[in-house]
Amino acid sequence: MPRKRKEEIERDIADGKIQKPQQRNAANARERSRMRVLSKAFSRLKTTLPWVPPDTKLSKLDTLRLASSYIAHLKQILDHEENMTSAGFIHPLNL
Repeated sequence: MPRKRKEEIERDIADGKIQKPQQRNAANARERSRMRVLSKAFSRLKTTLPWVPPDTKLSKLDTLRLASSYIAHLKQILDHEENMTSAGFIHPLNL
């Protein structure tokens, strides 16, 4: 493929086909910032999971799966307590 002349490159930049280096650098910085925020959120989520030791390395997918499992477990506990209460049983801590 032959190289483009300077005028063709400038026209492509003006048409938005090619980004200027400053625009690309700014977009890269925004993406790095977004990924940092996302990674921190996953780290915080991982610390709330009771079955995971703090030094365990988990992928983001594993973290989401474990969090989903933990939420389902908590829901089961709440549903069970609700059934017990509606059946007339009173939890000892609720006396």
